[in-house]
Amino acid sequence: MNLKFVNPVTKPSRITYDSLSALARQGLGKSRLSPDEAAEVRAAVERHRQRQLAREQASRDRLAEEGRWLRRLQEILQDGSGPMWRILCRHYRLPYSRWVDEAGTNFKVRFGPPAVYADTSAVWHHKKPWRATELWLTLTVPTSWRRSVFAAGLADAGGLLTLSAQQVAQDAWQAAWLVQGRGYDFRVQSGYIVRSADGTYAHGRSLKAARAIADGRTKVWGEKLRQAHARKRAEAQARLRDLRDTLSRMTRDQIIAAFGDVLICLRDSIRAGNCPDGTRSWINKWAAGRMSGTVREALETGAPLDEYLLRALAVAIARAR
Repeated sequence: MNLKFVNPVTKPSRITYDSLSALARQGLGKSRLSPDEAAEVRAAVERHRQRQLAREQASRDRLAEEGRWLRRLQEILQDGSGPMWRILCRHYRLPYSRWVDEAGTNFKVRFGPPAVYADTSAVWHHKKPWRATELWLTLTVPTSWRRSVFAAGLADAGGLLTLSAQQVAQDAWQAAWLVQGRGYDFRVQSGYIVRSADGTYAHGRSLKAARAIADGRTKVWGEKLRQAHARKRAEAQARLRDLRDTLSRMTRDQIIAAFGDVLICLRDSIRAGNCPDGTRSWINKWAAGRMSGTVREALETGAPLDEYLLRALAVAIARAR
């Protein structure tokens, strides 16, 4: 209000005309308000009422918007083309029948702590004595599932549907996932998920157990990488030996005609096993200090076609190929 009080007043417990008019009489030191002063009090009460209504409407709008968002998220998650259904079809056994139309899975998603509800019933063909199974499967996941699980790449970690995940380390999450027992017995398992160095995921009841599994996979993966690299090195060395033997049976002109435009440099000689000092000495003596050139230029220097030059030529030609 714009009334100028001359006496101290106390804040009223309720904003009504009676309480504000009493406050105004107390502050002005009057026993009765003038018509203009009473109108100003009524205007202040009306402004307060409008603010209250606006706050209540905003609160209702926020709740309605949150409800719409949750319903839309629920439709996305339980959709037949959504991520959860695709993971269930890929990694879990679900009922199916070619002859009984009612057989199949009724899939629903709810929001809350991770949980699963599964129930089955027998269905029959409407004419033949053929029996099948109908499954009702309901999963409960947090509302942050798409952000905390799907966006983190954990939705089907290790071939299991992850229901919730909270990161506890750079490569570890405290999580809950869906496990299938015999038949259509589903349950929720809690523990930890650890990403190993080979990109796979390990599950464990404790962080120590999950990390031990991941470390074991890392050792196996590292050994396989070492064996693959060793095999590739052996194959590359065998190809270089064959190419060197081929060059040794060719004349200088034949090598120039076949590989004259191939570039050769100091690094090719060092990779061939020649010592760096010997290679630089050869360059200063025969190539006038040039660190690179073509095979034609290297052979036209008049240098002897010995073992060292043949090995360098073989590495350069293999690299060009």
